[in-house]
Amino acid sequence: MRYSDRITLIRYSQDDDGLGDAPASTKTENVPCELVPITNVQDLESFGLLSTNAYEIHLKNKVALVNRVEIDGVEYTVNKTFLNRKSTVLIVSGGG
Repeated sequence: MRYSDRITLIRYSQDDDGLGDAPASTKTENVPCELVPITNVQDLESFGLLSTNAYEIHLKNKVALVNRVEIDGVEYTVNKTFLNRKSTVLIVSGGG
């Protein structure tokens, strides 16, 4: 598999100070990946993404919890994460 595309991973973390502040975001830029647009209607229905743009993103290594992904300056929400032996697959939707 060729990992020729680049994305930014965004993680949100909540401080445990009890004050209810907004979550802090951590960005990891230029992560190599393989972007696959999901166009099959049956696959879109199974993930509940029929009315949005959706991508399947293959990452080469295991990745910790990711909340959002930025592709070409547009943020997408991570709907499902699959952890395999040596890789991670993210199903994302949204954008604009």
